Amino acid sequence: MQDQRDAHEASLDRLHRRLRTLCQCTMMFFHAESEQELLQSVCEILVAGGEVRLAWIGYCEDDAEKLVRPVAQAGSGLDYLERVETSWGERETGQGPAGIAARTGKACCVDDIRTDPRVSPWRVAALARGYASCIAVPLMTDGKSRGAVDLRGTLNLYSAECNAFDESAIEHYTGLAMSVAYAVTALRSRLAEDLAYGVTAVRASAERKRAEDALHQAREELAHVTRVTTLGELAASIAHEINQPLAAIIADANACLHWLEADRPDLDSVREALAAVVKDGDRAAEVITRIRGLLARASVAHGPCDLARVIGDVLPLVRPELEQHGMTLKMSLAPDLPLVRGDRIQLQQVLLNLLVNAVEASREVPPERRQLIVHSTVEYRDDGRWAVIGVEDFGVGFREPEVARMFEAFYTTKPGGLGMGLSISRSIIEAHRGRLWATANVNHGATFRFALPEMR
Repeated sequence: MQDQRDAHEASLDRLHRRLRTLCQCTMMFFHAESEQELLQSVCEILVAGGEVRLAWIGYCEDDAEKLVRPVAQAGSGLDYLERVETSWGERETGQGPAGIAARTGKACCVDDIRTDPRVSPWRVAALARGYASCIAVPLMTDGKSRGAVDLRGTLNLYSAECNAFDESAIEHYTGLAMSVAYAVTALRSRLAEDLAYGVTAVRASAERKRAEDALHQAREELAHVTRVTTLGELAASIAHEINQPLAAIIADANACLHWLEADRPDLDSVREALAAVVKDGDRAAEVITRIRGLLARASVAHGPCDLARVIGDVLPLVRPELEQHGMTLKMSLAPDLPLVRGDRIQLQQVLLNLLVNAVEASREVPPERRQLIVHSTVEYRDDGRWAVIGVEDFGVGFREPEVARMFEAFYTTKPGGLGMGLSISRSIIEAHRGRLWATANVNHGATFRFALPEMR
């Protein structure tokens, strides 16, 4: 009677432990992030449950030896898997429980490792590690309820007791193996969906990057066109700016030749004239260098930029144009203008566009209003100092309805104009993390300003 009670209690204890391990495995099915994590956790839970000494999961390889490769393992004697070779083929190493279960799709149990001939290749190693019985269950389902699944692998368990895997144990571990197969399949499907989403996202990102690069290239090309167009409009002014030093060079060179023909040359005058030749040659070279820079297709890399120097580089290009139309230029520059980070050539283009627009707006007004003022100021904002450059004219100005469209591409009020100067200028300033805007003056004309943050 006592023996029956003991057997009943032992049976209930096994049932309790199996239910506990099944619940733990089920929780892991929902929380595992990867297939390896899921399989390893199942092995660890089974060993922790106390019924088995070693648990491992293997997948069938399609190599010549048809090996069953361990992918997860837990328990005592893990070096056992390194010392033995398991196959799912027909040769001797494929006649053990794992090979039979993989080939037949049915659980295979060995009640006593000491005597069962099917485990003879591994018997010594198994007994040395305290294994007395074992079972292998295929990781597959029959497909009756949720569809057939076959992971082409086995769940392998080793116990320290003989006859540890009875009919109820076989049924329990077969059901667990089916759950593992479903869980792995679901996880693979989820990861595949995540991967597909990731690939789609990467492709979309790559397409967006290519589109952005193409747009940037188009803007660069358009900016180049506007620079060339603007310089074309100023061709006469540029020619005048270059001809002045060239004419001076010719005059000084002729004077040198005249003095050198004398019996006693005036060497001081010759030196003075040659120094003037060098100075005028440098002046002409600087003008050509500035023009070549503005005509360059490639932009200069962003770096420290002195806006006072930008103003100094651009003004000589428009000064002859001012003189031709009887216009005066006034300067009001802050002495402590901060350095900004930018592309010097592009910032020159912005200022050149604003100056050319101011000249064109003032050509037809009365002489007393033909004035331009270039001013720079420093503004203190919450995020630091900003440099502000303004170009003020007293020309025809603009009407309030024009403000909204003034910076639109291809919008122009000038006959034959491209309508790109202000649009390109704004895109350049915004690319420099700045702002470009226009305001109508109280009496006559308009003021265009752009602001750039101090370089940090």
